[in-house]
Amino acid sequence: MSVVVDASVALKWVLQEEYTEEALALRSRWQDAAEPIVAPPTFRSEVTNVLHRRALREELTPADARELLDALLPAVNTVEPNGLYGRALAMAEELTLHTIYDALYLALAESEGCEFWTADLPFVRSVRHQFPRVRWITEVV
Repeated sequence: MSVVVDASVALKWVLQEEYTEEALALRSRWQDAAEPIVAPPTFRSEVTNVLHRRALREELTPADARELLDALLPAVNTVEPNGLYGRALAMAEELTLHTIYDALYLALAESEGCEFWTADLPFVRSVRHQFPRVRWITEVV
């Protein structure tokens, strides 16, 4: 079975941040279990944007940002099933989300029948009552 991760989790695999250890532990667990790690196509632009912004703030060199991007992109398969965007739009409306991005991950997890992992605790708290497969990064078992 696959697992959906958002940019907030995956970026912790290459950047030293709060909950990096938990993110790395999750990734190891999924790799050991040969679980495919997937995300919607927007994942690529999200992680690229974060690395670009870090380079602009001189937290990373542009060369480091490119190197981290090259390490990160192959670790997550982007998946775009039929109906993804329509379902995400419906979910965003149903959950009164302000952007579609989180809903895309949620819709993908629903489509794949798997868990969705994020480091966004407010999002987890706001949707878990309706979508119990949403997991917060510290729920490492």
